[in-house]
Formats: sequence, structure tokens, C-alpha cells
Amino acid sequence: MEKKSLAGLCFLFLVLFVAQEVMVQTEVKTCEKLANTYRGPCFTTDSCDDHCEIKEHMRSGRCRDDFRCWCTRNC
Repeated sequence: MEKKSLAGLCFLFLVLFVAQEVMVQTEVKTCEKLANTYRGPCFTTDSCDDHCEIKEHMRSGRCRDDFRCWCTRNC
């Protein structure tokens, strides 16, 4: 009886392990777009990020090398 219980327990762990390996994580593709309503040069990413999230309803924002605010959204 104990051998059947042990075999059943091993089988259960094997199924759980295989189920974990089968799950595939996917990354969401993101696109950047120049902020429409951000005014002035962009020096701090925090202000750009807040602007993109609140005013333009995008995922996030960042200042790029051209001192403009770019908003990020899911494609």
C-alpha cells in the first residue's frame, strides 16, 4: 500500500513540475509616441512620466536626448 501512495505522490509532483515548465511568459510590445500636450524642454523624467500617465492616459513617459517628452503605450 505504501508503494502505491509513494508512486502516486511522485506522479503528482511530476505533473505539477511539467505544468510549471509549460507556462510561457510573454512580453508586451511597447511603442513610443511624442507627447502631444507637454510644453517646454523635458529635463526630468518624473514630470514627463506624470504627464503621460495623467494627461495623455499612456503607460509611462521619459525624457529622451532631444529634451522632448516621449510617452510609452502598449502596441
